[in-house]
Amino acid sequence: MSPFASLRPIFSALRRHKAAVTLLVLEIALTMAVLGNLLFIVHGSAVLQRESTGVPANDVAVIQSMVIGDAKHANTVKNNLAVLRTVPGVLASSFGATPMLGASWNPIYSNASRTRMVAHAFVFSGAQDYSQTLSVHLLAGHLPVAGEIPDATTATPNTLVPALITQQLAHRLFPDRNALGSVLYDGNHSMRIVGIVGTLRGAITGRSSDNDSILIEQRYDVIEGGLYLIRSRSGQMAHVLPLAMKAMQKANPGNVVGQTSSLQAFITHAFAGSRAINRILMAITAILLIVTALGVSGLASFWVQQRTRHIGTRRALGATRGAILRHFQAENLIIVSMGVALGAALTIGLNVLLMQHFAQPRLPLQYVAFGALAMWLLGQLAVLGPALRAARVPPTTAMRAA
Repeated sequence: MSPFASLRPIFSALRRHKAAVTLLVLEIALTMAVLGNLLFIVHGSAVLQRESTGVPANDVAVIQSMVIGDAKHANTVKNNLAVLRTVPGVLASSFGATPMLGASWNPIYSNASRTRMVAHAFVFSGAQDYSQTLSVHLLAGHLPVAGEIPDATTATPNTLVPALITQQLAHRLFPDRNALGSVLYDGNHSMRIVGIVGTLRGAITGRSSDNDSILIEQRYDVIEGGLYLIRSRSGQMAHVLPLAMKAMQKANPGNVVGQTSSLQAFITHAFAGSRAINRILMAITAILLIVTALGVSGLASFWVQQRTRHIGTRRALGATRGAILRHFQAENLIIVSMGVALGAALTIGLNVLLMQHFAQPRLPLQYVAFGALAMWLLGQLAVLGPALRAARVPPTTAMRAA
């Protein structure tokens, strides 16, 4: 007997219910396409939220400073930083931008006339002790030291300022030589590279350019508001930050403190919208899976009801309960496999559309494989109840129906 002979009754039954089978195949295919792409989007978002900025986000905090009144109330950066350093638990303090907050995305030039642009990069500009406060990971060279940090009030676009550059950007701009000692330019600064750091992300978008960053330090004495930064001992920021805020307000009554938060709290807040979207996408995924399972189970239940006499006859002729169970499971496997074949093509096609219109990355094939496995497992679980009911049909059913 041909090994495919046992499949003939199954294909015969599928042909008799062609319309219902077609709808179920389309439902499975669409569910698989949406499932694979939604899980890819959610996973990508979750990975971004865990991405390191290169700064110890739990131990670095931002104090937003504003100025009220006349010029005599202007913040004295030097004095404010000195006050912040006296706060118990503060290891370093500075003034400047942080990852995702204040870094400028600037064109970078290789010549002083600013005519040969070589890249775009995030430029982190800060006051003295800026690199120590952000606690960037130095790989080569040295951090800016007092003797090479110019005064921001007298500096011109041609004044050399010490700069740290990320290793990624250094390799791209200087593939054949050491970047240390080289000079780069943006619209306002001439930047001499004194150190190379591992990671310093200006943004967290998933693009490689997030880590194209340059950090520069200048000396500030008076400035009209901005972001003061402090770094605490590990795990102490929740206690240190309120003390630092009160110390600044006490030392400088003309200073108004706006928002204060750890960098980690700011990053968490920045991704609040993404987390809400992820929850919605997961809810949509769950609903699609439930609807598909109900479709599979409903069609199987209908077929059991329609073929009760036929099942009873098979039982009377010697078919075991296991044989009946396997028959419906095989039937379901064939239907789901047709849906998976179509769904694989739709999954890739949907990803292509998302790449073209929403800048999504290419979908790895493991998501297609995961979607196929999920559909096969869902189909077998959904058909199990109706198949067990079919297996319990007694042989006497055929005789009563005769």
